[in-house]
Amino acid sequence: MVQLARVEAGSADSADVLSNVEEIITIALERAEKIASRHHLTVNLQTELPLVRVDARAIAEVVYNLIENAVKYSPPDTTITITAVEHGNSVLVSVADEGTGIPAEMREKVLEKFVRLDGEQGDGLGLGLAIARGIVEAQSGKINIDSGKNGVGTKVTLSLPIGEE
Repeated sequence: MVQLARVEAGSADSADVLSNVEEIITIALERAEKIASRHHLTVNLQTELPLVRVDARAIAEVVYNLIENAVKYSPPDTTITITAVEHGNSVLVSVADEGTGIPAEMREKVLEKFVRLDGEQGDGLGLGLAIARGIVEAQSGKINIDSGKNGVGTKVTLSLPIGEE
């Protein structure tokens, strides 16, 4: 709730620092190691990714949240794939799972505060993706939810602005 309040108040502004995407993902993966122990984590990073102009700590927290959601909503022994590629003036960082997925009509709504899927179990309040969206957008990025590979599961993609040196 505190993080969401900061985002809404504008105090989660973009850092004027260049950050390494590989390091951001590594931080998130190290933190997620224990919770993801029953899943297969695959990381596909384009070689020589450009630096991005974001707060590395905040974006690592977003990536961790996406991995945590993927673990929560996909069966054990399935694969969670983290990908990073350059695309135009951005680096796209995706977390894809093999879970039940999010219906197309709910993909934008789950990015709002207190929205959860019907029948969703767990102790969350429906704030994780809203906070993630606020953090990413405060740093001139975007977040998008789509179907996973071959229409199975969920794929959440962050579009992070490439920083100019």
